[in-house]
Amino acid sequence: MPREDRYDILFEPVTIGPKVLRNRFFQVPHCSGYGSERPGAQAGLRATKAEGGWAAVSTEYCSIDPESDASPRISARIWDDDDIANLRHLCQEVHSFGALSAVELWHGGVHNEASESRIPPPAPSQIPSEHYYMTTPRVMTDEDLDYVRSCWVSAAKRATAAEFDIVYVYGGFSYLLTQFLSTYYNKRTDRYGGSFENRARLWLETLEAVRSAVDGSCAIACRISVEALSPAGIHIEEGLRLIELADDLVDLWDVNVGSYLAGDSGPSRSCPENWQAHWAHEVKRHTRRPVVGVGRFVSPDIMVEAVRSGQLDIIGAARPSIADPFLPAKIEQGRLDDIRECIGCNICVARVSYGLNLACTQNATAGEEYRRGWHPEKFSIARNAESDILVVGSGAAGMECALVLGKRGLRRVHLVEMSSTIGGYVGRIAATLPGLGEWARVVNYRKIQLEKLKNVEVITRLELDTE
Repeated sequence: MPREDRYDILFEPVTIGPKVLRNRFFQVPHCSGYGSERPGAQAGLRATKAEGGWAAVSTEYCSIDPESDASPRISARIWDDDDIANLRHLCQEVHSFGALSAVELWHGGVHNEASESRIPPPAPSQIPSEHYYMTTPRVMTDEDLDYVRSCWVSAAKRATAAEFDIVYVYGGFSYLLTQFLSTYYNKRTDRYGGSFENRARLWLETLEAVRSAVDGSCAIACRISVEALSPAGIHIEEGLRLIELADDLVDLWDVNVGSYLAGDSGPSRSCPENWQAHWAHEVKRHTRRPVVGVGRFVSPDIMVEAVRSGQLDIIGAARPSIADPFLPAKIEQGRLDDIRECIGCNICVARVSYGLNLACTQNATAGEEYRRGWHPEKFSIARNAESDILVVGSGAAGMECALVLGKRGLRRVHLVEMSSTIGGYVGRIAATLPGLGEWARVVNYRKIQLEKLKNVEVITRLELDTE
């Protein structure tokens, strides 16, 4: 069925500099565990979202130089021509579905473990990382400052060679540019320290240099955490001042909150949908550029309100795009009950934070699009489709098993449960605990989908043993 008229606003095009988003859906940068070393997996993950209707998809943070080395954690990187080749594959796959590709150019400053490059991380002052154990930086000299600007320029030129449409100058989450702006990290007494104008200087110079380097060939995005939610970072007043100063240098503001001590990927137990609305509203009052923001958006009605209220121009998502890469397409097609909603459990965040591949409680195909050829919406007919299958136990795994078997065309699938309701531990216990009500989406989504399959029968109150 066609989409409802009230959602038309979500499918209006948005101009960002020299590029045009086909709708208001933007998969903002998020980690994958694949970086640039596994180009097939990286491209498969992002291209699936482009196929699912996202107007733009971005890499995770992308290192611009060996002195910004995230190892042992895995990030994208754009150090040389080999990296260009790997990332170009991502862009071409994304472009094949009509979406724009974005790259988040990143320098971590003090927040670099540098286990591969073994280069002491540069930073404005010798303030140790509050996140990484025993990571203390070297103080940047004038030569270091010139070098880091040149690194951003070189990375931006490589990004255009790789065919990216949007180039980020990333300064959020207490990374290098925020470290210069923050009085917590910046204790300098030269022209890059002290006053707000001095502390903002490197950020502004970098934006100017990158804008000049790409020369209108792509859009310039800037991601900023306008409120640190901790002492380590910047606070809303100075975040807004920077936006005003840099507004003419930026085509798109990507706005969130948090720092290394308090991230924006808040779990559902403490952070409801669109919990960052206050900060986004403030930003919109200080810029003439489009703004994309996040807040674990899964409800199209909340998305519409965010746009109509002037909070955002573009709906940003990381976790919801992992849980359902086809979220925009399902809204456009009027298939709201088919949306696989993010539950905010943060298993995705936890895995990539420890150097593992992406995974999702709701979407078993996440991260396996290339390696296993899995697709969240397309299922091949099984070779033994004439068979009858018995699935014992209707927890989340049993429900998913029966669902996939049904979609793969098995003649009959019997899902048998000894209790009176299906859903297992998640439905009977976890989702009933304080603050975990959204976890019931794991069960509810699969109930709805199972009811649509004529070849799947759910049988409750039947206890089976091995006989």
